[in-house]
Amino acid sequence: MSLTQSDSKLEVGDTAPDFELENYEGQNVGLTDLDNYDGVLVVFMCNHCPFVKAQTEELRKLNNEFSSIAIVGINANAETHPMDSVDKMGDFIEENDLDSEHFYYLIDGDQEVAKAYGAECTPDPFLLDWRHKLYYKGRLNDKSGPSEEVQSRDMKEAIESMLKRQDPPQEQPPSQGCNIKWKE
Repeated sequence: MSLTQSDSKLEVGDTAPDFELENYEGQNVGLTDLDNYDGVLVVFMCNHCPFVKAQTEELRKLNNEFSSIAIVGINANAETHPMDSVDKMGDFIEENDLDSEHFYYLIDGDQEVAKAYGAECTPDPFLLDWRHKLYYKGRLNDKSGPSEEVQSRDMKEAIESMLKRQDPPQEQPPSQGCNIKWKE
């Protein structure tokens, strides 16, 4: 496990790269399919990463607290790491109680979407407003390990500000986690 800090080249206000990917059940989901939401939280994640596992409770809370926000998990490791395979993605969703009508877990098999966003680690979150412009690029919260207590729910605060149409937070602490397992 290698700790990587996110440093995406995507800037606040940039239009997010479009995508259309399959979910683990073989259904296509594109960014434009989510136009009816007030925002989209794109999180590059995977099944095995201990940093993702430490954040699944936060993802579940955000999913339950903000039904007007679509949460899209994108797995760029599905073809490069056996624990992150498509076959195991459904189990991950079920085990972590993330299955809902506004949580989507998608496969980025060729890793082109991760590259377009400049994702570097898992989890690596990007909060997009209703126009699909980047509003917040930072950590979900200040918890980095399973035994740590959450002191600051950064993403929740960012979503609340975005929904009130306030300016993006000045401080956007980067996410950190395992590096994406890039294809050679």
